[in-house]
Amino acid sequence: MNAMPFNRNIVFSALLAIICVVIINRITPPHVSPVFELVISKNRTSITDIHQPRDIEMTKTVNVDRIDLADKNRFRHRKLGEIGYTDDFFVDINAPFRVKKAGTYTFYLGSDDGFIFSVDGRQLCEWTHDRPFSVNPCRVHLTEGTHQFTLVYFQGFGNAGLTMDYSYEEESTQYVAGEDSRYISF
Repeated sequence: MNAMPFNRNIVFSALLAIICVVIINRITPPHVSPVFELVISKNRTSITDIHQPRDIEMTKTVNVDRIDLADKNRFRHRKLGEIGYTDDFFVDINAPFRVKKAGTYTFYLGSDDGFIFSVDGRQLCEWTHDRPFSVNPCRVHLTEGTHQFTLVYFQGFGNAGLTMDYSYEEESTQYVAGEDSRYISF
């Protein structure tokens, strides 16, 4: 059995290749599929109610793959990290979705703080002021075809988070908004 001779150049080259892979991995920004466009607006004054007049200081747009933005008690995407501001901001989401099977759907809106949720221009539910993270079920009958939802969220002060799940009729399976199922696609 012939042993491969120890060669410092081979070891150095392998180490250099590993370092290059780590650096490239570290500097490549995280990426997700752009399913939802979030318009995030920093307010100049404190926000205590979803209906209060806005006094916008700055705005940014962030694309996310799913509405599961409640990680570590922050408005945070699991892959992209914190995408909002620290406090006092609004988020506006307008997105189409396709219903594959007509019937009654329940959308589960989780928020810390308030939100307004509408489908096809009809408001289904809201929470107007501050609260710790809680979930509200919002039921609606939908026909097959394309629909549009609007979700307006605000974060005042402290912990933050926004989630949106959905289920069909009395089925117990819940899907995260952005996750296609046999009932809805985004």
